Amino acid sequence: MAIDQTGLNNLLATLTPKNNMAVLREQRANVLQKLQQKMDNGKPADVKQEMRELAAVDQQLAKGIYDEVSQRLEKERLEREAAVAKKERDRERALAKHERLLVSRSMSKILSAAVKADYPGETAISAFNDGGKGERSYVSAVDRDLQEAAQYGIAAAEVAVRRKNAEAKAQIEEKADKQQADHRKKSRRVNIMI
Repeated sequence: MAIDQTGLNNLLATLTPKNNMAVLREQRANVLQKLQQKMDNGKPADVKQEMRELAAVDQQLAKGIYDEVSQRLEKERLEREAAVAKKERDRERALAKHERLLVSRSMSKILSAAVKADYPGETAISAFNDGGKGERSYVSAVDRDLQEAAQYGIAAAEVAVRRKNAEAKAQIEEKADKQQADHRKKSRRVNIMI
């Protein structure tokens, strides 16, 4: 009674949990051994079935290896993209924090100038005593605060522009990556030459 080696291998594979690649390698070794036995017995005419089995196993092995490699490469690509995205998020957070700091500093200078303009305090009193020198220092302090506020405001606007440009660039790249991923999924094929 002839034993179907493929069926036996499949049965053993279901009973003993091994990974698919190990089972395919064992199956290939068995088919090669069977083929070698037939060649040694001098029956080269009966080799067609074993050659078909060997070709099928080789094709499954090649597909399995391709799948393993493509999954590993996809995982590495995703890890790289995640690292780049994290770096971008950190940079965006730093830019946003810097922008808030500059806006806050600008507003504090504006408020300082407003307080100095509304309540001249000791500077106005000294203006009467010094013959106008104190008034000039009072006006120059307000002007200096307003100029600093304008400089901080301009710097904050420049940082905001850089941050928004970076966000727009990231959105464009994300959209392009998504389109490429969709295209890659559509064109994924296995080309195996036996």
